[in-house]
Amino acid sequence: MLLRSTLCCAALLLVAACTARTGPGPAASASTMASTAADAEYARFTREYLDAYYAEHPVRATRLGLHLYDTRLPDLSAEAFQRRAQALHGWLARLERLDRSALTGDAVFDVRVLENALRAELLALEETREWQRDPMFYNGTIASGLSSLSQREFAPLEERMRGLMARMAGIPAVVASARANLRDVPKPWAEQALRDTRGTVGFLRTDLPKALEAQGLARVDGALRQEFSAALAKATAEVEGFARWQEQELLPKANGDFRLGKALFEKKLALEEHVELSAEQLRDINERAIREYQAWVAKEAARVDAWKSPVEVMDALVHDHPKAEELIPTARKQLEECQRFVLEKGLLTLPSERLPTVRETPPYARMGFASMDTPGPFETRATEAFYNITNVEPGWTEEQKSQHLTYFNHAGLLGITVHEAMPGHFVQLLYEVRIPTEVRKVFTPASVVEGWAHYVEQMMVDEGLGGGAPAVRLGQLRRALQRHARWHAGLSMHAFGESVEDAAKRYAEIAYFEPFPALREVQRGTFNPTYLYYALGRMQILKLREDYRRYLEVRGQTFSLRDFHDRFLRLGLPVSLARQALMPGDTGPSLE
Repeated sequence: MLLRSTLCCAALLLVAACTARTGPGPAASASTMASTAADAEYARFTREYLDAYYAEHPVRATRLGLHLYDTRLPDLSAEAFQRRAQALHGWLARLERLDRSALTGDAVFDVRVLENALRAELLALEETREWQRDPMFYNGTIASGLSSLSQREFAPLEERMRGLMARMAGIPAVVASARANLRDVPKPWAEQALRDTRGTVGFLRTDLPKALEAQGLARVDGALRQEFSAALAKATAEVEGFARWQEQELLPKANGDFRLGKALFEKKLALEEHVELSAEQLRDINERAIREYQAWVAKEAARVDAWKSPVEVMDALVHDHPKAEELIPTARKQLEECQRFVLEKGLLTLPSERLPTVRETPPYARMGFASMDTPGPFETRATEAFYNITNVEPGWTEEQKSQHLTYFNHAGLLGITVHEAMPGHFVQLLYEVRIPTEVRKVFTPASVVEGWAHYVEQMMVDEGLGGGAPAVRLGQLRRALQRHARWHAGLSMHAFGESVEDAAKRYAEIAYFEPFPALREVQRGTFNPTYLYYALGRMQILKLREDYRRYLEVRGQTFSLRDFHDRFLRLGLPVSLARQALMPGDTGPSLE
């Protein structure tokens, strides 16, 4: 999971680069310069749109590495959301007047993505309406707004402290908006939001002061330190009050339905991931993949112990895990091993040999098991990346701790390291500078981000990672089935009305999971309905790779895995459009 913008609850969309430099975004490169009147008009449009986007989403701008709005939190009032929706209708009307047939170069692809981006945000504002139903949205804005200024040293500490104080001063308005806007909140969302908000309180009390102390707080002017301390105390009290309100007033009344329904599920997936398939088609594709992967599991399990069932073999595999205190050191060692493997096999070109910092997931960000927290594509100074691993919680029972650690079994942790770091999300970060347009750098579909990271899990084992050991292959297959279990959970709950309990039971069966982590995964699906994008993206990339191989062979050209990977990462396009960029004239489906 890529953590860069999850705390903001920002939509994963796309926009485009341009020529004129009027706002905080980077100037266009020569490859994006307008060559027709339509190109020039489109460039003006995207520049104006992006400038407006950054101003409307100041926390996202900070995460992207653009620091013009570091002192602001967004206006989350109902009136602000209504104004945003009206503005989006205006942007769309203007975009529809553009002569797309006269566009050239990158704009040919980006304009199609841009329309989806506008419509996807409008869908979120007017139809799914998370701003009225999701308390995590408000806590995420607070947490991300502060962590984005404290985690990386992109500016002098004094400057960032002033930005932090300015954003802290905006917390009461965010909390007031949450209290005014939220209604019909689903219970699983309210429960997760309360956990997250308590985590933010812990961040304010402990993690934030520690981070600033490590960055030289003692050397800051005493008057500024005192002012900051007062602001921090006030902000902490405000978030504590927000948590009490959630616990005492919001949670007891949380009886909303989290389900999108079939039509909205299909529309959301089509706009955000450029995949236009019906819920029934998606279900059939997933069930077929589950059968194929479970048959593969049975074959590999027989290599381990022919006398035991696949479930028994998998159960033994997942219980072979590091102790809690060994998780981080083990992941560090695996990270170095994966980098050596990529270089020795020549699987892709690594733009840099640097590696991310492996650490325990900060308390305020413990939504999943592991994540990669990367700097924004426009960050030039504080370019650290963090590979986060969520360890056990002190308050859990011994049984819960044991079940949680099964996810980090030795073979599984190796795959997680591949996914999050090498050559997964971290390598995607290294390639961002090579993506040709500002649009694609700002907003990338989840099926590209998570799809690539999930794809390389299988690709690395296919290419020999683990030396052919069945345990390593079984670990990779279990993670694949985990993603297909997510596919089932999100689709079945939101499009077909399955209960959380039944989805969790089916999840455990598909992915060989223990009940406790299976339930946590399914609870995520209540508020992340299209988290099928992991497996969806992997399947699309695998199909593209084989179709591209045949495309080259027909033309007498040689396919190279390194070349395919390098080209795909540089494009930064949804797979359906990457197909057309790599294979001009292609009309084949990205998934079937």
